[in-house]
Amino acid sequence: MSLAKAVEETKWKGVHWLLFLSFSIGTTVEAYIYSLSYIATGWVIVPKVLVAVLAIWSPLWLLLGGMVAGPLSDSIGRRNTLFITLGLYAIGAIGLILAYNYILLLVSIGLLLFASGGEYNTILAATHELFPKKQRASALFLELNFTNIGGSIAAILALLAISSIFDQRAVLGVTLLLSILVMFIIRLRVPESVMWLESRGKGGHGAKELEKFYSAKAQEDDLSKPSKVPSLWFRTLIGGALGWAYTAGFSLIVLTLGPYFFPSLTDWLIFIFGVVAFVAGFIGLVADRISRKAMLVISSISVLVVAYLFIPTLGLWLVNRLIFWILFIAVSVLINIFFLAEDTLKSEIWPTRRRGLYTALVRVISLGGSIPVLFLVVNLPIIDYMWVGMGIFSVGFVASVLWYIFGLETSKGRSVRIWD
Repeated sequence: MSLAKAVEETKWKGVHWLLFLSFSIGTTVEAYIYSLSYIATGWVIVPKVLVAVLAIWSPLWLLLGGMVAGPLSDSIGRRNTLFITLGLYAIGAIGLILAYNYILLLVSIGLLLFASGGEYNTILAATHELFPKKQRASALFLELNFTNIGGSIAAILALLAISSIFDQRAVLGVTLLLSILVMFIIRLRVPESVMWLESRGKGGHGAKELEKFYSAKAQEDDLSKPSKVPSLWFRTLIGGALGWAYTAGFSLIVLTLGPYFFPSLTDWLIFIFGVVAFVAGFIGLVADRISRKAMLVISSISVLVVAYLFIPTLGLWLVNRLIFWILFIAVSVLINIFFLAEDTLKSEIWPTRRRGLYTALVRVISLGGSIPVLFLVVNLPIIDYMWVGMGIFSVGFVASVLWYIFGLETSKGRSVRIWD
């Protein structure tokens, strides 16, 4: 008899809406916070060397947060870890509002990013375990799609509060505190991962959670597992490469292009990307019906082609902003589809007992690998900067092809328990 099977086979219920709302607000806040260190470049006069520090500040602290929260969520549970990150959020948000110098500002943003990295990692792991298998990919795609709105909200609030630096900081901090309060209230009403409880030998607790929140009981387990699954090292390599291609490529095209070359456009780049990517992200409504392998290959090659178009048209879009925005919007749509597919894949292909750890591991590879890239490109001329972006997106395409050939299909209602 299996508690996990009962969770995967259940129909969509009210608890799923609460979980979806909680996790969607969580991913929104993650992107909101990720954008803060870039928006903060306008709060003080920043020497060029410090612009590079700010460029790596976000991935560095997200990385550290995931490193801690991944194994922690495997040890004490997904729900408990999410409450810890909420507490850290609150401390960081208050610090953000009260920060009166640049050191305190960086410390506050660092704490927020640390909590955000842990929150995001736990949401990735928990979603695969808490939703019906026929809707789990759609749920995660749509949850992750709210990361686009988070960056746009931060950017638009910064633009509206442009009259003073204090107003910007206060508005961004208070908005964050209100979001934390809403998440806290919702999370009091959602379960621990029954799948995680069962994997940890806590079946009694799991059965109570299953009955209370899903109105279900354990079912006879008839899971058919594949005769062979890709090795752990191969999954780690592919997950890390896909994540690195997205993180480093996205940072170059959306986040650091502004501070490096178009300082007056930084907030607008973040805002426009968020809006168009969010609209494109509704492909998540059919995510469980589309091959994950095919989506990764098609989206990665499409990103590569459109990113290349920035290079031969460089002389045009440097003087004609309309051409720039057309290319930017096109690549934003494609980058987001690639992001949704790769983030879903790299969190679903692990055993339940260690899903938090291995999800954190591949995110450490992707986030950590992006840090030297962002440091090295700071002094490059713009044409070389774009070629670096091409190289990064090429890695994502190669990893997608390798998974298409040697990986397993994880979409179309397939159980995540095949990896246990």
